[in-house]
Amino acid sequence: MIDDLGTIDWAAVWIDVAEQLAAHRSAGLKHLLTEDTVRMSTVLALQRAGVEPGQLAIEVSDPVLRGGKLDLVATGSATRAVIELKYPRGSRVGASPDTMIRGELLRDFLRVALTPATDRWVVAVLEPELRRYLARLSAPQWKSEVGDQIILAREELESLPKTARDAIGPLAWALPVQARCVVATPVGVDLALFAYQVQAPADGTVPGPLTTIDTAIRTPRPLPDVARSPRNGTARSEILDAIHALTSRSGSPEVAVQQVVDEMRRSGSRYAESTVRTMLTSHMCAQVQGSNIGSYDDVDRVDRGTYRLRQPGT
Repeated sequence: MIDDLGTIDWAAVWIDVAEQLAAHRSAGLKHLLTEDTVRMSTVLALQRAGVEPGQLAIEVSDPVLRGGKLDLVATGSATRAVIELKYPRGSRVGASPDTMIRGELLRDFLRVALTPATDRWVVAVLEPELRRYLARLSAPQWKSEVGDQIILAREELESLPKTARDAIGPLAWALPVQARCVVATPVGVDLALFAYQVQAPADGTVPGPLTTIDTAIRTPRPLPDVARSPRNGTARSEILDAIHALTSRSGSPEVAVQQVVDEMRRSGSRYAESTVRTMLTSHMCAQVQGSNIGSYDDVDRVDRGTYRLRQPGT
């Protein structure tokens, strides 16, 4: 039994977890791996590090999370380690899946920072497509090299797309939150495991919920000439307006289709979701061509369900 969890070689624990997952994949079990597999692998790795089963608990409620539960908690005589695990598998059906996953990942950092503990960890097993998506984004910037620091500031979180903010939730978060990447290691051919040690909030930090930034007071940036529509009120012009509003608010040049749909609903657009999706992903996309498709070349498709306004001359 380990009384002081701070003496554990945590980096070795996370490498052990990655090796277990890689072995499962090599054995033909890739399609059966889930977040629960990651958790059990963590339990076994901690046992090998000297932690007794009686020191471990899963789905642990904590009053500060108001009904929320932590994935895994290890307890020593005077120490406590809280661990949140993520293994998002492929795309989801529904609203802006990558944006939602981004919010859920960020929420894990906020949850462990808020929870009383001596050691706080967020461990994410990520597929390459999601890693590329996260790497393209800023405010807050996702870091994935050993030694990198992630800083989650209130203003940046409040400027996230609504889908991500909703995934983070309404709790009173202690911000800013800082975390350091301790392990970044492959899991077989395409997956990778990232382990982040999260710092406790600074003394005197006053928790508070995220608020929505009022974009009505922002000065809009002019759209590129190629993206302007001479036909105000058309589906195309409203889509362009929605993209402009989203990119101004998030600071990212890229938008998901569902974000555009949500933004147009919020602004009271009369166009059906199917019309918006067809217009954006077919008629306005430079990469889609065809005899029955009117192409305006307004946007480029940069990833699954993700688009960017074209710049003049492209």
